[in-house]
Amino acid sequence: MQQIDYINWWEETKEAGLSEIKITFTKLFSKIAFLPSIYHSVLYKYLKNSQLKHWDKEIFAFSKVKISKIESQIGKEKMTSTLLSNFHQVVYAYQNLLDLEERIVLMNRFKGNEELKAKIFSINIYNDLLNGAFSNILKLYMEFQGVIEDNDKLFQKNLTPLVECLAKPERGYQTITDLADANIRNAISHGGVTADKTDMIFSYRKDGKHLQQKTTVYEFKDSMFQLYDGVSAVILAWFGYLCEEDISYDEVYDNKSIHEDTLFFFERLSMSTLLTTCDKVWQIEINNQEEKRKHVNIEFTGTDLDIDSRVFLGLYSAESVFRLRKLSLEDTIMVSFHSPKIVNSFFTIDCSVISELSNGTIDLSGAWQHVVNINGMLMFPVNDEDRNEFEDSFRYYPDMENEDFYITEIEDISNDYQKRFKAVAYLKRAKRKNHVKDTVNEIVDKLRKLENYGFSSHKVKHGKMEADIIYLVLYKKEVRRGKDRALFPSNSNFIAQIQYDVDMKFPINNKFIDSHLKKRREKAIEYNWNPNF
Repeated sequence: MQQIDYINWWEETKEAGLSEIKITFTKLFSKIAFLPSIYHSVLYKYLKNSQLKHWDKEIFAFSKVKISKIESQIGKEKMTSTLLSNFHQVVYAYQNLLDLEERIVLMNRFKGNEELKAKIFSINIYNDLLNGAFSNILKLYMEFQGVIEDNDKLFQKNLTPLVECLAKPERGYQTITDLADANIRNAISHGGVTADKTDMIFSYRKDGKHLQQKTTVYEFKDSMFQLYDGVSAVILAWFGYLCEEDISYDEVYDNKSIHEDTLFFFERLSMSTLLTTCDKVWQIEINNQEEKRKHVNIEFTGTDLDIDSRVFLGLYSAESVFRLRKLSLEDTIMVSFHSPKIVNSFFTIDCSVISELSNGTIDLSGAWQHVVNINGMLMFPVNDEDRNEFEDSFRYYPDMENEDFYITEIEDISNDYQKRFKAVAYLKRAKRKNHVKDTVNEIVDKLRKLENYGFSSHKVKHGKMEADIIYLVLYKKEVRRGKDRALFPSNSNFIAQIQYDVDMKFPINNKFIDSHLKKRREKAIEYNWNPNF
């Protein structure tokens, strides 16, 4: 297949939503008869993502008019060159919106009161919106305004002067600059925000005076969404301009005036589908006595794909990177996949094999057989259990404490056949090994009775049955980092590693430290003592 053909085929035959995108956005972008396929994945998010889909229609219409006016003032050629050379500002703003969208979803799912939501989520989200997406969009407009006014010194680094410069009536950006309340923006930028029950107070300085503005947590959250929806509409308008002018990868690739982050963004877009996003592509140089080569990593995130689908997208994406980056036959490519109901999967392939795939010497199955032959992959199946991803992500095991010990960092490390826990315990009163052993018996008894719940990404043994294996690290005093957590004899705070195994096989080992400790076994419990205890 040609570079983009496999993406088009995949979107048309394996995913739903392409026709809806084409109908919706060919109407919205009035100058086009078709959408450049490279933007399908972006437009799909504007149609389906829980926050991006609420983009502000009025701000979009204003932005379209403003973009058209800028083009009429500086001409199409200068418009295109200025946009492409500064498009990394759009990239940063767009990525910031996607990152904040995840936090907004968490905020909406959080069951605490509105005061707590404001303290944990909305104030920080608003601040990051101001200094991320909003600021970057204003920087883009500032670049165009410098071209319009023929003033290469028209530059502002910080948000407040950016807003003040563009908000002047003669420049006509007030509809955009007014998206962020000036007093709230000033207060947030200087840490002058407090939340008390349902009230929010914003403290700021203006003309040398200390002032305050009061609102409710509900009104503030609404203003945060107004800013988010407004900025997302501005970004959509710029993507609309790219579509209407049919500016695609050809205008970006090998363009020396393009910022490298813009190039990387288009490279990722060229390998993204509606539901599976190419999230990262990065290259490292391996140069040592044994070998000298380039290694490229490609990461995908999105929906849960079966192994055959991951092989298809992964191999053709590797072929695309091989050609676009002009890699040599000695180079290698690793493709990884991340999704909710699959353990992180990957495969590595030699570019010599990709070259054969590209020139038709071997087909897709032949290329994959090379990967299998060298055991260059870990590809896990989709977990078909009925799971709640959100609950699985935030499930935790409460700490346990009494006068003798404090158990914390309890973690389920079960596999298909064994129910397993790991934890850290601080012993408050144990001074001798016999004291430690008595306390360990009590700790193990508590931990092995815990119910575990499994994971979204993979199947494990879970339920109310007793644990098969428990792995503990024992310390004297509570610390969470530094040398007092080291598992070496020189650490006087470290007491022992403990492993309980009902089958007495003790499969968990640490080759870096086990040789420095004293191993003793007493039936189902193994002690790896600090020899200095």
